[in-house]
Amino acid sequence: MLMMFRSFVLLLVMCSLAACGGNGGKVQYNYAQGTPSTEAAADNQIASDTLPLDIGGVSYASVSAASTVLNGAGVDYVATTDTGARDAWKQGWTGKNVKVGIPDEFNANGRWDVHGDYVTLIAASIAPEADFYSIDTLVGSNTMTNDQALAWFEDNGYHIINASFGIDKYDPTTGALNANFDTLVANQVAGFDQDAENAKNALIIYAAGNSGLHCPGKRLEDCDWKGAEIDQLKDAGLTAGESIIFVGALDDGVNTMAGYSIIAGDLMNDFIVAHDDVLSAGDGQGTSYASPRVTGAAALVRHKFPSLSSKQLKQVLLQTATDLGATGVDATFGHGKLSILGALSPQGTVVPK
Repeated sequence: MLMMFRSFVLLLVMCSLAACGGNGGKVQYNYAQGTPSTEAAADNQIASDTLPLDIGGVSYASVSAASTVLNGAGVDYVATTDTGARDAWKQGWTGKNVKVGIPDEFNANGRWDVHGDYVTLIAASIAPEADFYSIDTLVGSNTMTNDQALAWFEDNGYHIINASFGIDKYDPTTGALNANFDTLVANQVAGFDQDAENAKNALIIYAAGNSGLHCPGKRLEDCDWKGAEIDQLKDAGLTAGESIIFVGALDDGVNTMAGYSIIAGDLMNDFIVAHDDVLSAGDGQGTSYASPRVTGAAALVRHKFPSLSSKQLKQVLLQTATDLGATGVDATFGHGKLSILGALSPQGTVVPK
């Protein structure tokens, strides 16, 4: 009897360490699949956009007309191409019924011509059947602040939020030091609410920032306000950033980090990289345009696996990335380059967390 009791105690201890469950004691993700759409539906959604586009100082009658001029007739938009999104569409994963929120700069003038428009265009180039909703937060006539918009999207059941905004410690253009940076971060940390953080359901994709040419070391925790906040909260033993991915930018056409891009630093386990053009090669620059590639990819993956939580979706995207730089997760590229096809086939690759 004593031996049986000791064995039972040992089993309890082992279960507490290994999260014993119905499948060998391992935490599992629910990879039940959603209902696929079609490649044709994705193409039809893109072709249905007839709004004029202004980009690179040139006006075009529509996005498709611009693409024909800039990319060639029948050629996919650059974000569709450099992420390999069409291969996902061929499998039926188009982002259908996934709710994507974009707080950014918008002007409601019936044209694609401002920052938020370009961000949305990129995400829609990857997940054309996702349900996008924009809130103007970055101009004088804004309807909400960024924080208010993030809360609104959370309260209204949005699955993914693209945050192509932020505050750099050094001005990306002039290199001037933001004297209020440390105070801003300290206020964010002091106002952190763990219960509110735990209650969040959306996955937020943040642009890492563009001050890499000016900020010493280029590290996310030193150069970007949100990176600094999350790093300090983690250092304090709090649970923060589990539903956040930071995105750095790669140079066009190659797998080297863009000189302007902030790098992963201490937040390497929350970091991924992607390219940064808008409609055609060389027409845009900034982590603002890398971020919506990951947002679009997240919509595709959630379309296929609608039962994944935001934290699980984050791990699928990160752990299936293509390794760059030093072997494994590193302080420059984090987990590496976004891989949509990898993220759509995570079983046997992703370690549940």
